Amino acid sequence: MTPVILALAHTSNRLWRDEAVNLQTDVYPLNSKTRETISWALLAGLLFLRLPLSTGAAYFPRLTWLDPLYEICTYALTLYLIWLEQDRLVLFHIDALVIVMIVFLKPLETLFLMVYSDNHLLAFPGFPSLLIWVSAAVFFFVLRKQRPDLLKVRKTSWRWFGLGVLAGIGKALLLGYPMARQLGPNPPYYKPILFNALLPVLPYFLFQLGYAAVAEEPLFRGFLWGHLRKAGWNEWWIWPFQTLLFMLGHLYYLPQQPVPFWIVVPIGGLVQGLLAWKSRTIASSMAAHGLSNALTTTVARLIVPYI
Repeated sequence: MTPVILALAHTSNRLWRDEAVNLQTDVYPLNSKTRETISWALLAGLLFLRLPLSTGAAYFPRLTWLDPLYEICTYALTLYLIWLEQDRLVLFHIDALVIVMIVFLKPLETLFLMVYSDNHLLAFPGFPSLLIWVSAAVFFFVLRKQRPDLLKVRKTSWRWFGLGVLAGIGKALLLGYPMARQLGPNPPYYKPILFNALLPVLPYFLFQLGYAAVAEEPLFRGFLWGHLRKAGWNEWWIWPFQTLLFMLGHLYYLPQQPVPFWIVVPIGGLVQGLLAWKSRTIASSMAAHGLSNALTTTVARLIVPYI
């Protein structure tokens, strides 16, 4: 597999360098300084939504509207940033496959909530969910009319998505044991049938793509990474820094769930950061993020009866 990864990374980096050079000569509708200021402000808004707002929502469970507010605002700002940076999305590791996933999988999340979650405020067809659907529909149809080139998915992106899936499986197998220590031994778990345990993984994978990956990958491995790189940061420093912020975005795991905070989240930040770095598309990190979220707890529950 290593030669395949190296070959894909070489191709992706070559395409990324060529497009980045070409984009530097483009004429933008906004003044460069104005666009930069707006882009940084939107990034700051996304960080605010993720760190104090989303983290704080876990400590105020009675304020049930905080989490939907975070998801709706994060989605809206992400779409607007994509539109604002439409001529240099390559610098933020965003390609056509990423855009397609962001547009279609976030609304899909509201359908999953309708089926699997009781009275969730984002469940379709509640008013908050309709805000997600309207935002996605307007963005997609405007983009399709004005910039259809941004919706042409390349085969290289699918290959990186597939490798992200494999990375997600590897993460789940690696992290299954420490998560099992977090779950067990109380309450006791029966020995589940393997097929029955794995059956929900695919729909949960799609849910996690829309829920976690759409909200977090464009922020940490996309716009944050790209802005820091444009500001002159070395990517060897960006890699651990975005992982640290990723950990702070999951501070609510403490103190009840130390294993996810100290082990699962930092490993996820490093693996997904490396994937985005080497592939130059967060399609790979989104796949790894969604599948590991969907599969790790399942692997842990399969292990718990044996520890």
